[in-house]
Amino acid sequence: MTWEHSQPMPMRGSPCVVTESNAISYISKLAKAPRLFLFSDSDRALPDGWGYVASVRPGTPPEGIIAEIDAWLKQYPDAWLAVDLRVGVIPPSVPDLESMLRTFPRTVIILVSDDTINHQWPRWEYPL
Repeated sequence: MTWEHSQPMPMRGSPCVVTESNAISYISKLAKAPRLFLFSDSDRALPDGWGYVASVRPGTPPEGIIAEIDAWLKQYPDAWLAVDLRVGVIPPSVPDLESMLRTFPRTVIILVSDDTINHQWPRWEYPL
């Protein structure tokens, strides 16, 4: 499945793929920037001002990662989640990630290394 058209904004139930540089640029253009958390294997490449939620932890089963996400949902009710699927990053340790993201009760962006290739979600392309 490929997407012919981009999406002007990520929405609940409809995540978008975006590069880190475009995400930072688009978020800076919003009237009110949301609080963002990177769901990644490490906080080594955390964009300035973003929080961090571990997507994998050595010795932690997927249920433990899901429990952390559930706690995050309660603690930050208005935050966006940026799922890190860039090249070289270990994918999140959760079962059926696609289904989780489509039913996630928050706005989700998916960070990718290249948003010009085919992905299972539409590309975020902020309108001019």
